[in-house]
Amino acid sequence: MVGRNEPCPCGSGKKYKKCCERVVTIRHAEGLREGRDRDLSKKLLADLNQWFHPYWKMEKQSKWGHRFKELLHLPLQEPVPQSFSFSFHYWLLLDAPCVQNKRPVELWASTVRRTPEKERVLTSYLDSKLTCYEMIDIREESMLFRSLLDGVEYEVIRGEEVPRERIVFTRLIRLGNRYELFGPYTSFVHEMRGEILVQLEKFNHLDQEQQKYATREQGWQVLGWSMKRAQELEKVEKLAPASTPEMVDSIRETLFWPNVEYTSEQPGLPIKIMQQLEQFYVSQVNPLQKRTQQFYSKSLEILFDYLSKRFGQSFQWSMLNEEAFIHFFSIWYLDSGKATPMASKIFLNTLKNLFQWLYNQGISNIYLHFKKVYSILIHKLPTTIEARTWLAEHAIETEETEHTGTMIQNMFMLAISATGPMLLIGERWVPVQLRAFPAIWSDERFWIRGTIHMSEHHCIFTHIENVFPMTLLEEELPNAHVLGQK
Repeated sequence: MVGRNEPCPCGSGKKYKKCCERVVTIRHAEGLREGRDRDLSKKLLADLNQWFHPYWKMEKQSKWGHRFKELLHLPLQEPVPQSFSFSFHYWLLLDAPCVQNKRPVELWASTVRRTPEKERVLTSYLDSKLTCYEMIDIREESMLFRSLLDGVEYEVIRGEEVPRERIVFTRLIRLGNRYELFGPYTSFVHEMRGEILVQLEKFNHLDQEQQKYATREQGWQVLGWSMKRAQELEKVEKLAPASTPEMVDSIRETLFWPNVEYTSEQPGLPIKIMQQLEQFYVSQVNPLQKRTQQFYSKSLEILFDYLSKRFGQSFQWSMLNEEAFIHFFSIWYLDSGKATPMASKIFLNTLKNLFQWLYNQGISNIYLHFKKVYSILIHKLPTTIEARTWLAEHAIETEETEHTGTMIQNMFMLAISATGPMLLIGERWVPVQLRAFPAIWSDERFWIRGTIHMSEHHCIFTHIENVFPMTLLEEELPNAHVLGQK
């Protein structure tokens, strides 16, 4: 036992009496305050439930139950599941404007006789809302949570149970100087963090009219999305290793035209084609705003460049079919410029208007071919560009270490199996080192032109030249399931 006048074992250099005794006293006081707040919270919650009971009529259950199921993506035709009854009750009490167009907790709080002690707990009740936290530390008596919305950290009193995963949807109430989980909570694997951040960001730009109750639904909506996404990920089957080399070679040939020959003719397009492009610009683009005209001009320049180099003076619209469009948008476009996700969408939509105009004018029916490719690429092209940026920043091994194994330069298919990222190398799927690959792309397939280092059981990227979408029309891949597609 340390003497009161001996140096404090904490290392501060002060006498124990002046140092740690004071700390112990403060902690004891904080503990008493936490205990008082917890007892008061239990009493107030019981009072709130008793107050709310007469207001909750059967005729209201259908309306608010339907809204709750919408938020959590639960089956609308069925009752609120028993496993969600606890969550539903807390949502009604604290978030839903289901009594006189106000939240029950607001009306109830106005009936409570206030004292300074009650005021602290009441304020905590009124301000609490379900949102998402990252659990960054687990201590003996507490946990450290960080809000994914604003980065604020909270010391949370540790109860008998600790969330199994690091991403936690819950609400907190303040007890003394710390916080406590209030009501039900749900946790998700840390790999979903990036996707959940994207969903949370969608609700950060609401106007003041929308803010009042929409911000209270935000956490529930993102929770519902996360639950649905987690269910989808659970259904992702392991990639089947039975893909035949002939099938993969066929896909590569369809997509990449390895032996495409560009025209040896003088660059440019026939006068008739140029006149049609000019007519489209004058009649459809000139009336638009200057900024929109610039988008069209850029898209038409890219199209002209491709058609001129690929076909030259012999070009006719009938030369464009699904394969040509796939090569143009999926390969040539990504190889020939610094495309962004938004720019790729604009590019597809401006050319969609051109091809639709050609069809409406009776000039060419290539729009019928284009729309099959468009329906796939309007999602896949911007997604691939986002993935390309991520891969360039996170996928390449930059450390200069001596590798024992084989260096392979080729076109590889990247897919995500239930066990993680995989590359199709030759006839087999091989695990590839991609730390924290965003789960938002788990259902996508990408072609990657680059170099890998192949070891006995896995591989790593040492260079990535470009990334392309795996773009196949339905009729081209009747046995798509062997590549892990859903």
